[in-house]
Amino acid sequence: MADDTRYAYAVARIRGLETKLLDRQWIERLLGESADGALKVLADSAFQEAVADVDRPEDLESGLTRSLAETMTTLAALAPDPEVINLFRMRTDFRNLKSLTKASLLKLTDEDIGPAGEEIGLVDEVGTVSVSVLMKAIQDDDLVVLPPVMVDAVRTARDGHRDSGELTDVDRAFDLAMWKHLVETARTSGHSFLYGYFRTEIDLLNVRTFIRIKEAGRDQADLQRAFVPGARLDLSFFESHLSEPVEALARSLEYGRYSRLAPVFREWTAERAHALELACDNVLLDQVERAKTIAYGVEPLVAYMLVRQLEIKLVRAAMAAKLSGVSRADVEARLRSVHV
Repeated sequence: MADDTRYAYAVARIRGLETKLLDRQWIERLLGESADGALKVLADSAFQEAVADVDRPEDLESGLTRSLAETMTTLAALAPDPEVINLFRMRTDFRNLKSLTKASLLKLTDEDIGPAGEEIGLVDEVGTVSVSVLMKAIQDDDLVVLPPVMVDAVRTARDGHRDSGELTDVDRAFDLAMWKHLVETARTSGHSFLYGYFRTEIDLLNVRTFIRIKEAGRDQADLQRAFVPGARLDLSFFESHLSEPVEALARSLEYGRYSRLAPVFREWTAERAHALELACDNVLLDQVERAKTIAYGVEPLVAYMLVRQLEIKLVRAAMAAKLSGVSRADVEARLRSVHV
């Protein structure tokens, strides 16, 4: 749906918001500060409103969540098709539901969960359904208030856990339901960029899953259980590499759309896991850069949102490293910046 003139106003607004994205100079300043100093730097940036009530570096996460929620709300309001932006917001819904379903199956108490689900990592305001609604739906076993795709995921997760007793079946039920919904909705709506982007994400997820399984010495059955279908690299591709050296995977990826991953696997050690994460982010950013060139359409909005998400990821990682006493050189080596 490139050059969709319904998006003319929205794209014009996005071009203005892009001028407030973090630049290299700002990032250099952030990395050069202590944790307390970094919080002051954030207060002098596009994160100003989000961190206004954050007094300690240790409490930054609430501000970052608020910043992401503001971005999602703004984009959904701008987009002629807000359901497109909501595809990204629904990821948080699925994660929240996954955590709540596990808590229910484990019979955790309200004290274990926390008043707003903070003890089990629930995130409010970012998704399409509030945490309070999700909590009530699970606690009362009244799922009718939830979208059908989420209802099906909860029921499948419960059935899987009942049969196996394994929480990994809960994870798998929600993950499969989420990715299937994202890919199919993007495909049927005609948004080819989103369809391709989600499929790329699945491929990268499967690559990371494959390397973890291989490193752990697990077998083909484990790979089959963990594999997420719906992308370009099929299960047989990974099965054929399970008994091969990691360098064979590098050769297979070297000249395709995932060539950025090949150098990581040519010199693979378990300690290079962070390098794989950075390479995967770069693959996604390649797609984002292409989306920015679309004059009118959903692509520039999604591109802006993804860059903002990566900014938040960068700030979170930088602050966590500073609080842990990691050196600046190590921080820079492990950060993925959209500007540096």
